[in-house]
Amino acid sequence: MLVISPYRWRATRCHNEQMTTSAPADQPVTPAKSSLAGGILPLIGVILFVIVTIIQFAGGAGAQWGQQLLANAVTYMIGWAGVGAGIAHLFFGRRISKTIGFEKSPYELEVGFADLAFGIVGLMAASYSIEFSLAVILASSIFRVGCGIGHIRSIVKERNFAINNTLILVSDFLVPAFLIFAYYTWA
Repeated sequence: MLVISPYRWRATRCHNEQMTTSAPADQPVTPAKSSLAGGILPLIGVILFVIVTIIQFAGGAGAQWGQQLLANAVTYMIGWAGVGAGIAHLFFGRRISKTIGFEKSPYELEVGFADLAFGIVGLMAASYSIEFSLAVILASSIFRVGCGIGHIRSIVKERNFAINNTLILVSDFLVPAFLIFAYYTWA
């Protein structure tokens, strides 16, 4: 079958869910299929955060708006995003790997449990002290930045421009930067 990439046409053969390509090693790797849902997945925490914050603040921000904004950010950008990513990696690993441009591997299970753990403690953070939120923010940020470095390596070394190897960089770098800024500004 032929796959259209932004760089050139190339012939691709699929065998048992594994994509092999006749493109030279210096050519970008793009998955045979990508979907809008797959492209939105890395940003679901940001999308939920924006929607909930707009609805919540529509009636007026109140005196504690900064603390509420921080609580929303931790709840949605770490909490619900982590639960969603955990479920996706644990139960739909093969499909998620394809959208990242990776082969299915045991990393899906490990990343799935790590995401789920961050998600659960992110959801719990609203019930504990603000220092607990800082611990969750820092641990999640270190994990995300580390993942982001891995995605950049894949882009550079393998020319992997799959939707969830590139779009995820927003979540891997901008979300931690925003969370750390928000904590030290509004906590």
